[in-house]
Amino acid sequence: MNNLRLKALLGAGCFSLLMSSVANAGGFDRGGVNIDQLFDTAPYSVDAGVTYVSPQRTLKNVRRLDGSGLSSSSVDVGGDYAVPRIGIKANIFEPVDCLATYTEPYGAEADFGMNNAYSPSAVEYYVRTNDFGLTCSYKVNVGKGALRFIGGISYQEVDAFLSRQTLLAFGNTGLGKFQLSDEAWGWRAGAAYEIPEIALRASLVYSSSYKYDELSGTVDTTGFRGTFPADLVPGATGVFPVSASAEIPQAVELKLQSGIAPGWLAFGSIRWQEWSKLGVIPIQGVRSPVTGAPSPVSFDLLYRDGWTVTGGIAHKFTDQLSAAVSLTWDRGTSTTSGYQSDTWAVASGISYSPNDKIEVRLGGSIGVLTSGTSTFTGVGDAANNVTYTYDDDLLLAGSASVKVKF
Repeated sequence: MNNLRLKALLGAGCFSLLMSSVANAGGFDRGGVNIDQLFDTAPYSVDAGVTYVSPQRTLKNVRRLDGSGLSSSSVDVGGDYAVPRIGIKANIFEPVDCLATYTEPYGAEADFGMNNAYSPSAVEYYVRTNDFGLTCSYKVNVGKGALRFIGGISYQEVDAFLSRQTLLAFGNTGLGKFQLSDEAWGWRAGAAYEIPEIALRASLVYSSSYKYDELSGTVDTTGFRGTFPADLVPGATGVFPVSASAEIPQAVELKLQSGIAPGWLAFGSIRWQEWSKLGVIPIQGVRSPVTGAPSPVSFDLLYRDGWTVTGGIAHKFTDQLSAAVSLTWDRGTSTTSGYQSDTWAVASGISYSPNDKIEVRLGGSIGVLTSGTSTFTGVGDAANNVTYTYDDDLLLAGSASVKVKF
């Protein structure tokens, strides 16, 4: 059975190679914290890479429902982004392995532009995270293989930004900017069973939520001063402190892989994340630049839980060259509003190892962001009262990484 034992990509690397296929999942998910490197057979390894994602989403027939009558035939969402990652794995002593990681596992990017019917809801927004993690495993021989008990923690930072524009018949306008940040701790726990002789591995990992209960920052309404007389709020600077509370919700991921023939490996994964926790997120402390009175503003997501399912196959052509292909379905998290519909993506990649110390991986993905409609009214922030449609749109992604083992 030794001829079924697969190295490099066809072991711990197969999921990392095809990372681009899951870097545009529902909610804010960009792949979470990947710990596959923990299973490297080498005592020590350093793995660094980046995934670049370009969703080509366009909103059509955009029409405001706030009585203004503003409409736009189309609005490009924009929002290309890159997800860097680095991992350092070490065999501390038998049977303990540890993996230190840095990545940006959650986020969102969109740039809708100025002077269109979506601008009062958002001109630009982003959510960005930095995650510094440590994950360890304890291995126990069981039967023909080994059972690993897995545990880890992460320190995570979040930075969020939202800008909005007032539109008075596309004439006199103003721009407001919201900026908030916070940090939180999370943890993960799970188990895995491996039989290296047939490249079998099954893992189940739970990731806790990250509670951002003290999001704080400012709203800058000085951009409205061209719209409204400055003396309406005597002494006001137009910059107010604001706060909010949100979370990155808990997740569970199951991964399976096994050799199925000499040089061939099948793999798959199922990931669930409780994005329904993110509904209406009020921003406290916002005041009108006109009267100085409290102004209700919220970040209205109205998500449902996310599911991501991936299946694929990999093949080792030579000791130096391997390749893999996968198909991913991600259930969209949008409900009555938003444009996160179901996504289908095909990913492929190659792994080249000039020697047993270095491994280079290149991967790419092409997918479809499926069509749908959105109407927001009656809940949350009135500035989000807008309706639109969207067709099937293209999703492109690519990834590159290098691993050094010693």
